[in-house]
Amino acid sequence: MGLFSLFKRDLSNDPDLTRLRDLIVIGAADSDYSLKENETIVDICHRQGIPVHKIETLFKIDPERIKDIYPMTLEAKGRYLRQLIEVMTVDEVCYAEEIEMLYFIARNIGFTQQQVDDEVETFCQQAGKKKGARILTSFRKNK
Repeated sequence: MGLFSLFKRDLSNDPDLTRLRDLIVIGAADSDYSLKENETIVDICHRQGIPVHKIETLFKIDPERIKDIYPMTLEAKGRYLRQLIEVMTVDEVCYAEEIEMLYFIARNIGFTQQQVDDEVETFCQQAGKKKGARILTSFRKNK
């Protein structure tokens, strides 16, 4: 089987791989994919019921083979966006590259830039006073 089996299976229609790809892209957008970001993505996988072995699968295939399959309901789209924000903010700094990628993915999901900004503000309010203030300052400075 091995790698050749990847060409036989159509992995491009797996929404879990779309989500993982997007989470990893956000984590790596600043050219520093950290252990904290990886741990956060693994935690999100557990909460979403995504088998962690799919992360390994993602690194074995061409990411361009993965179709953009996003949630359909507003609630699920919101959860998807919050997970992207969670990965972006785990190191308490929002880099311009991460913010740009967040806006790009959010547009694909169906959110406006203002909706993303509002969601980041809400996320920061829930993160606690000091931590949320650091994140929000960084976000506003770099967007």
